[in-house]
Amino acid sequence: MVAEIAGNAVPKSLLAAREALAGLKAPRVKTEAEQKLDEVLRDLKSTKSKAAQEAARRKLERLKARLEALKLAAGSAAATGDAKLARKVAKEIRDAARELGRALAAAGGDAGSAGVAASAGTASVAATETKTGEQIKTVAAPAVGTPGQGNDLATLKSEAMGMLKELKKIMRKLRETGLHPNIPSKDRIEMEKMFAEAEREMAGLQAAAMPGPAMPGLDAVSVHGVDLRA
Repeated sequence: MVAEIAGNAVPKSLLAAREALAGLKAPRVKTEAEQKLDEVLRDLKSTKSKAAQEAARRKLERLKARLEALKLAAGSAAATGDAKLARKVAKEIRDAARELGRALAAAGGDAGSAGVAASAGTASVAATETKTGEQIKTVAAPAVGTPGQGNDLATLKSEAMGMLKELKKIMRKLRETGLHPNIPSKDRIEMEKMFAEAEREMAGLQAAAMPGPAMPGLDAVSVHGVDLRA
């Protein structure tokens, strides 16, 4: 049978499709196998996020351990006009900023959002209710990803911003090396090239360490209480 609406013939297939859509009043309930698969996928995401955060933490600690040596080397290069030493320090900063930025980006997946919320001071204690006869006993579950553990994503990003501030100070000191007039032209060009590469990777680190999704063209001034202009 063919129905007519406003003088236009409607094919039976369209009518059948409309009736089928009308019958979908409630979403399909997942099977037990599908629910178990969802749990497995959630566990995998959580494990991957924790591993990525631990990797970022290790890279951050290694950079902290090298910070004083980088400051001393930058001061020496600036005082003596040693372009090769300045280039070496800038290269180390470039590589460290690149590695840390990539590690933070890897740790910032969907599974890591729980750690961000916990460290930001949102609800960190879950209540579990167990019934014993006529009584209901409330048991507090341990907090997950608390800032004191130092492994949650927001804490990592905050520390990375502080580290970025120190790296910017070192780069400013390194640029004083270029004030010496007797640096050979070739060394000066190579030094400036490395400076540009280091600052590009530092910009990438800043984007990865932002508390939320980075916006194109965003020039942050203060993040996590850290003044990036200093």
